[in-house]
Amino acid sequence: MLMQYDVVIIGASTSGAFLAKRLAEKGFLVKVIEKANEENVGRKMDIVHIARAEFDRFDLPIVKKGSPEWGFEFEENYTASPTNKYPKKTFVPMVGLHMHEYVLLMNRNAVSAGAEIEYEASFVDFIYRDGKIVGVRYVSGGEEKESYCKVVVDCSGIPSVARKKLPERFGMETFDITPEDMFYVILYYVKFKETPKNTGWPYYKSWIAPSDDKDGKILGIGACHSYEYAEKMFEKFLADVKLPEYEVVKTERGMTPYTRPPFTLVADNFIAAGDAACLTKPNNGEGITSSMVQLEIVADVLKNALMAGDFSKEKLWPINVRYNKVQGADFASTRAILTKAVSASRDEFEYFFKKDIIFSEKLLNSATVGPEIKVTIGDAMHIACGISGAILTGKLSCKTVKNLVSGLLLGGKIKKHYQNFPATPAGFEEWSKKALGIWNKIGKIQ
Repeated sequence: MLMQYDVVIIGASTSGAFLAKRLAEKGFLVKVIEKANEENVGRKMDIVHIARAEFDRFDLPIVKKGSPEWGFEFEENYTASPTNKYPKKTFVPMVGLHMHEYVLLMNRNAVSAGAEIEYEASFVDFIYRDGKIVGVRYVSGGEEKESYCKVVVDCSGIPSVARKKLPERFGMETFDITPEDMFYVILYYVKFKETPKNTGWPYYKSWIAPSDDKDGKILGIGACHSYEYAEKMFEKFLADVKLPEYEVVKTERGMTPYTRPPFTLVADNFIAAGDAACLTKPNNGEGITSSMVQLEIVADVLKNALMAGDFSKEKLWPINVRYNKVQGADFASTRAILTKAVSASRDEFEYFFKKDIIFSEKLLNSATVGPEIKVTIGDAMHIACGISGAILTGKLSCKTVKNLVSGLLLGGKIKKHYQNFPATPAGFEEWSKKALGIWNKIGKIQ
């Protein structure tokens, strides 16, 4: 007799493991299938950063120095201009973790809570009955298997293997996350002759951060388009920012989605989550804890759905509404502003830092700790005065000013639209058309 699960989760990295534990603790029968073997799960990158406050917020397992999962901790960071001047200090306690080891710990905790995890199990397709999803087919050990369930959650990451398999009638976008929709990251684990401070350079999307080696650092570069483009930006960075001499110990490469989420994250008996739903932070591309914001809502709504015995799109719809109010609208606004702001030139970035326009310590700390960049009336007036002065002195081009104003206006417009996400699927089609029109004006980040 085949086992009937409440939920099948596809993917056992941070999102899948987090949700599996949450649901198992609520009494759900949970099955997780993961295409990688246990030795390779969660190996996208060696080191990941999580703010210390997020461990309590999401009840994540806390690890201590000396454990296999622990890498390092740090609090102080600086953000500097393209020529490494006018450093702005931010202070956020952070923990560096070995991702593979931490994912295994999260998975063990999920199993202890009652979830079942099957490694080396690759999703093939849904099982349907009367047009309704009732389970999944997958390959494990060279044979095709089936698991029946009431709802499927796609936590498969960038491949979005389940979301992309949905028939059109389910009403969810099945787009590919294409090369133009990703942020490419190259990490150089290095040893410096003279250890520099932890610093980020927004113009180049480059940074220096701690590593698990007390005598080493991580020198990172990120960019849209491709790894090749990232390498070209890194060469420009090294030409402008004179770093102490260093030796590269190892290099890692990874990708993260950098595009808007599907307009709906739910369909009948289905939920898209994590990177499969493009829930990454627009200001830095990280997605571990930003996905957990949605997953906590998912666990709460699924509990109500289980009690009602109803996993229809209508019953799961509060996931959309609540997520957009808590985080989605803010992320959409920030993405719109940044998409336009990054077109500024090197000299214009230098001016922003010098005059505390946009890149002030207050706004940078806001961007670090929250879902959106908090801009008060006073901040806006300071920015406006700074921009006006820059125009008069020729420090800013008309094109840059136009882009900045456009970003702010579009950011406000898209935020309001997401805050007014329809309470039921009835108004979704009209809402989606208007949202698409705004996103087309925002465009893609360069």
